[in-house]
Amino acid sequence: MKSRSKFILLTTVPISLNFFRDQISKLNDIYDVTLVSSPSSLLIEIASQENVAFRAIKINRNISLINDLKSLLNLVFYFLKINPAIIHCNTPKASLLGLLAGFLTRVPNRIYYIHGLRYEGAKGLKRKLLKGMEKVACFCATDIIAVSNGIKIKANQELTSKTINVIHNGSANGMFIDEYVNAKYNKKILREELCISEEDFVYGFIGRLVGDKGINELVSSFDSLNQKNKQIKLILVGSYEDDLDPLENSTKFTIENNPNIIYVGFQKDVKKYLSLMNVFVSPSYREGFGLSLLEANLMGIPIIASRITGYEEIIKEDKNGFLIPSKNKVLLQSKMSEVYLMQNKLVEMKEFCINNVIENYNHEDVLRKAIHYYKSITLSK
Repeated sequence: MKSRSKFILLTTVPISLNFFRDQISKLNDIYDVTLVSSPSSLLIEIASQENVAFRAIKINRNISLINDLKSLLNLVFYFLKINPAIIHCNTPKASLLGLLAGFLTRVPNRIYYIHGLRYEGAKGLKRKLLKGMEKVACFCATDIIAVSNGIKIKANQELTSKTINVIHNGSANGMFIDEYVNAKYNKKILREELCISEEDFVYGFIGRLVGDKGINELVSSFDSLNQKNKQIKLILVGSYEDDLDPLENSTKFTIENNPNIIYVGFQKDVKKYLSLMNVFVSPSYREGFGLSLLEANLMGIPIIASRITGYEEIIKEDKNGFLIPSKNKVLLQSKMSEVYLMQNKLVEMKEFCINNVIENYNHEDVLRKAIHYYKSITLSK
């Protein structure tokens, strides 16, 4: 019996492996898959869930020349030892180091999966450095996949002339439809736990609580509206990242001291919080795609979002959401005020929100196209 080709799925931190939930185990039916990421109990947990092997190699998210060199050497030695046929590189630092290591060790299939362009949120020297890192990653890759058509266009314009593919309609893994459509929660109990009344209008956000996500503008806009309207709430689901992109001190103070802002931290199950929202708000500066937008829409929640790469592909104006310029607190606050006055329309938008995700981003469709793509690149070489 012919042995399976070795397939390495690489990320900087293990939580990013969740982008490929279920897809990993299906790939393992065809290839001998190993997950490589920084040491963590989560890495072990995900490998166990997907029934695949794992290898812990420390990779720093921040730029750190000495540590990055150590990580690069560890990846080089590991690739020389196991001789993989395919490396699948995700997230900026893991992609740069993984693809460099793969290039140096002549791994035949070196896939760069671009989930976003980090340099879009940077300025000056840092922007040039991050953009240069992306160019190196693209140079070292034999195959490039973009998470959205917008990322594909930008990458071809600014990073590489190589062919870039988008699987299905975009998104790394699509959505597990039944998990959201069939989700049932006792909203009465949830509201009581979070001190939300039946009359309250609820805005919400799910994601990293950092400046790049527009959280400073979101909190400030809500706080201003809340001075005049006490029947509104803001639910924030996610973790701070003070070492990478800290929020302004005034923003944190407002989150901690405004009783109508409900901060629940990181949550494995975001659906129960989505079930309480009237509108989802994501004023991000940059995104590759917009998984949280799909999650909200699949729960029937319309969206206010920035007009940026990735988001523009998901939002159909006045049908499943509303687009506003990024980094514009005045227009964000204005749209948040406007949707409060159009609650009947938000309810009417629910059906389109759900159907749009089902038709375009079903996990089963993305999985089928992804497996076909990986088979095609290995057969063509």
